[in-house]
Amino acid sequence: MDSQSRLLLILKYLYDHTDAEHDVSSKDIMRMLEDKEVSPPDRRTIEADVDTLISAGHDIRKVHRRGTPTRYRVVERDFDTVELKILIDAVAASQFINAERSKHIIERLASLASVADREGLQCETERLISIKNAVGRNMYVADDLYRAIVSRRKIQYQMIDYSVPSKEPIPHRNGHVYTVSPYALIWSNDRYYLVAYDEERNTILTPRVDHIQNVRILDTRIVSAPEGFDIGYYYSLTYKMYTGPEHEITLICDNSLVGKVIDRFGVDFECIPISANAFKAVVRASIGPTFFGWLFQYAGKMTLAGPQEVVEEYNKHRKKALKGPRDN
Repeated sequence: MDSQSRLLLILKYLYDHTDAEHDVSSKDIMRMLEDKEVSPPDRRTIEADVDTLISAGHDIRKVHRRGTPTRYRVVERDFDTVELKILIDAVAASQFINAERSKHIIERLASLASVADREGLQCETERLISIKNAVGRNMYVADDLYRAIVSRRKIQYQMIDYSVPSKEPIPHRNGHVYTVSPYALIWSNDRYYLVAYDEERNTILTPRVDHIQNVRILDTRIVSAPEGFDIGYYYSLTYKMYTGPEHEITLICDNSLVGKVIDRFGVDFECIPISANAFKAVVRASIGPTFFGWLFQYAGKMTLAGPQEVVEEYNKHRKKALKGPRDN
């Protein structure tokens, strides 16, 4: 084996088995090389190899103790354990990235840590991944959208909706094909949104990426954004989590809102048709002003049917909203 291959084996071994709290000796390195069926060099050559890695920019510390082999450890990495944990938790909790892709990304992130830290980094991810409800091809759709944005090309796509009562994906607007100028992908509340201009309707669209399918990148260049358009506005949008006591509630909804209910509560709820045009949804929600604000935006198409104490609280909230500051 040439010296370059030996250097790579030593480098990987150090990154896998050492960190700020764990080190290895030149004897450990020699034993590793023997396990790889590589004839190990003497200790001085190993130390010279490590010096070469240090010269190449790797933050490896050597500890000399009289009468014992030199010990080595990797001190600084591209990401420390806390940073990797943040990234792993974000991937695990994201509803945008499907479970299979999440596991793959998490394994790759965890591999950047030492072996001693990897199990701890992944211990909670199975529970988080189990609550995902993302559509499987989201990453590929996002890649197509990103390539179109970078190349400044228009795109065509279709959207999905959901059927009642099965909640299965169905074509939105009978498979309507949107032709838009894509400007940006926005990450908000664990989901990606496309910001695009629909020239035909002279409006900015912000569809969720996991609702987009059949993307086609056109040869046509995008058009300039309409006057007054500020992409920073869309980057600043946030979706607040609901706060307040949790209740099981009943909503009576127009069939066109099943996708909105799924977006907010996931697919694990009771969905019962009550007419040709409406369904009953039984969900759990944290009751408070934020929830009431979400409910009110669908007034006329969504009704809070129970329990009675939540209905009464909602009615009080609506009456209070009609009063001005001087009436309170």
